[in-house]
Amino acid sequence: MFKNLCFVILFFLFISCAKSEVSSYLSSGEKVIMGIVAETDFNDKGYFQSALDGAMKVRDEFGIKLITKVLTPYPIKGKEIMTEDEVVTEDVYDLQKEGANFVWLIGTRYSELSLKFSYENPSICYGIIDSFDYNEHDIRVPKNSLGVRFKAQEGSFLAGYVAAKMSRRNKIGFLSGPRVEHIENFLVGFQAGAFYANPRIRVVTKRLFNLSDKNASKFVAKHMYVNDGVDVIFPVAGLASLGVFDAAKELGSGRYVIGINQDQSYLATQNVITSVIKDVGKAIYNLSADAMKNKRFEGGHIVEQGLKEGVIDIIKDPDIIGDELVDELVKLQNNIMEKELIVPATKYEFDLFKSKL
Repeated sequence: MFKNLCFVILFFLFISCAKSEVSSYLSSGEKVIMGIVAETDFNDKGYFQSALDGAMKVRDEFGIKLITKVLTPYPIKGKEIMTEDEVVTEDVYDLQKEGANFVWLIGTRYSELSLKFSYENPSICYGIIDSFDYNEHDIRVPKNSLGVRFKAQEGSFLAGYVAAKMSRRNKIGFLSGPRVEHIENFLVGFQAGAFYANPRIRVVTKRLFNLSDKNASKFVAKHMYVNDGVDVIFPVAGLASLGVFDAAKELGSGRYVIGINQDQSYLATQNVITSVIKDVGKAIYNLSADAMKNKRFEGGHIVEQGLKEGVIDIIKDPDIIGDELVDELVKLQNNIMEKELIVPATKYEFDLFKSKL
């Protein structure tokens, strides 16, 4: 990811010297046109849907125009010579040609490209959901760019705790895609919560290549339930996650699912035991509304949000998991928010976490 990053940064820092100072505000006379970009269909009943809901709330409350954009599938017929980054860049610039001057980029994949966009277009404000940690790599965030990161491990810790307590086989599953930092945070938190509840629990992890393939995830989920013997699966696999709900419904009683990003209990009412809320839409709304009200875009840094900020949460339905487990979750949640319990986010931190219990 970073092989061309230094060159990109140096190049655009150079050309930015010839431009006026990077704007960090939305002037009172400027007509705001918001754009939002996703790599797959917004109708995923989770991550991208939540992001769109947040942007639509901003649109409705402030009366601004909202333009949505789903990335062109790669490779493009007749344009095979183009790289994937070039296709993404073309899509984002198409959005800007339509007048978008406040753009939300949904997903880690935009982290590097957003630097290029920001330095090339200093009058446009960019928000990147699930950005990588620029500070860790000593990268200065442009003034017209804002990185948003989530303490996903806090919610998945609670999910792992529920899964371990509800499991009758002492074996639970986690289904995701390729290794990406913010997804690994989910995994580590889930493992830590499960271990905290039951040190003898086993977490079976499977990965998908295509996060849009619901049929593939359904097939893998059935294998996990039947062959691996898990009785709870936590899918963090984008649109493909929906296949897990189908698998659980087909297999019936005793096959459980944990929803992701939104309350997904309606997808399989007899199988969903809880859902981890990662309210991307709330983050987008809050940060956008602040900029609109203050007529100033507070960029140039990274914000990190979790349980304490009300962006991460977990569904606690006593009719499904019981009053006792609900009480335990509330206590754990408070301990996390008060920093009495520090949830690990990396494998190294998880190893330390286990050694101290």
